[in-house]
Amino acid sequence: MNNTIMRHNLSHTFLILILFMLSVFNRVEGQQTVKLASYRFAGDKKDDSMWSGIYTAKSGKIYIGLCTHADAANFYEFDPSTEKMEHIADLTIFKGERGEGIRTSGKIHTVFVEDKEGNIYFGDFCEDNDPECIDPSSYRGAHWFKYDPVVKKLTNMGLISKNSGLLGIAIDQERRRLYGLAEDGHLYMFDLDRKITLDKGRVDDWDICRTIVADDKGNVYGSFPVNRIWKYNPETDRTDDLENVRVPNDPRVPPRTMSNPQIDRKYLWRILKWKAEERVFYGITNSDSRLFKFDPFKGPEGTITPMSLMCADRYLNGDPKKIPIATLAFTLAPNNKIYFAPVTSVGFDYSAESWDVINEREFTSKVTKAKLIPLSVLVEYDVSTGTRRELGAMETEDGRKIYGLGGAVYSPIDNKLYFAGAVEEKDTKYIAGKIDLTLNYSMELFSIPLPK
Repeated sequence: MNNTIMRHNLSHTFLILILFMLSVFNRVEGQQTVKLASYRFAGDKKDDSMWSGIYTAKSGKIYIGLCTHADAANFYEFDPSTEKMEHIADLTIFKGERGEGIRTSGKIHTVFVEDKEGNIYFGDFCEDNDPECIDPSSYRGAHWFKYDPVVKKLTNMGLISKNSGLLGIAIDQERRRLYGLAEDGHLYMFDLDRKITLDKGRVDDWDICRTIVADDKGNVYGSFPVNRIWKYNPETDRTDDLENVRVPNDPRVPPRTMSNPQIDRKYLWRILKWKAEERVFYGITNSDSRLFKFDPFKGPEGTITPMSLMCADRYLNGDPKKIPIATLAFTLAPNNKIYFAPVTSVGFDYSAESWDVINEREFTSKVTKAKLIPLSVLVEYDVSTGTRRELGAMETEDGRKIYGLGGAVYSPIDNKLYFAGAVEEKDTKYIAGKIDLTLNYSMELFSIPLPK
């Protein structure tokens, strides 16, 4: 009897130990998952990447701009109330570039902005689009676009720059002005009433900031190496470098490339969003995915406050140089929480070659001493309590892995978070590319109810 009881107790203890070890293993390996609904993009374009280009309009509809290296940028509209996805335009066809043997408009790299009448605006660019044998100077230039969602009309409003496309865009709704930061490092302004583009001069050099923002007074901000911020003041029509405000940066994190260690994307902010009720920006640093708050009205030049790391949990207590470069999948929600979707390995770049860092994936694998699948995890930060938590690895409801994501928004129509980016693709007719030459993927839109 005693032996039976002892065997029972040992079996019970052993079972508890196994369950505990499995629990620890799952946490370490990021096995806890968050399930998201997924939506395919309309048509058969096979877009292969997405950077920044997602926006929730006042109507609650979501606008998405996708990219296709060596082909076309595509513009989509998604209605959360009906779950209807609509393809609005293929920019190479819309601009008359298709079949001309020239460099084409393969990217919408900007977010979308909206005026008081509900019109949607964005800009395009070419970058490394098309085969190298095609003369880069054949590109007809980047343009401003306006979309009227009521009559569903897209309008080309005119040339921005002949050779340099837009990376970032902002709007001054009161003065009715668009601002765009182009690849040439110049800030361009489009007057919506006069319908003219003005070059406001160089504000940056390589590596160009990917996100510019405007506050509610119409001031425009961008970052530049090393950890610096510029500000365009519409009242004085001047651009000044802020002397005493810096983007947070961990000095232990090395640059992406040692060829130009002081001119590097890691020393820039990655993405910012305006929180109107607080009149502040919340943003993410590029180097280590650190959340920060930028109050442009506190003090003579404004104040930046570093906050929590928003990288995946597996990097929180380790070597900061192993943290992957931040994604653009960052958004604010009305529950006073912030959501971010970092990757668990490598500076994610879909299937594209890295033109400025040779063998970046191989290099990262050596640094981390691991070859890991670049999965996305969902991280939440509660502004009210100052606490963060990782909610889990992101998967579709049918069990497909979600890789790197290029943007995130919240829609009030259904009280959901939306993300756009790469997902594991098992159907050959939808495959848009391969990650690391091995992982088939396509581009999709994803949603999840606002976490509780």
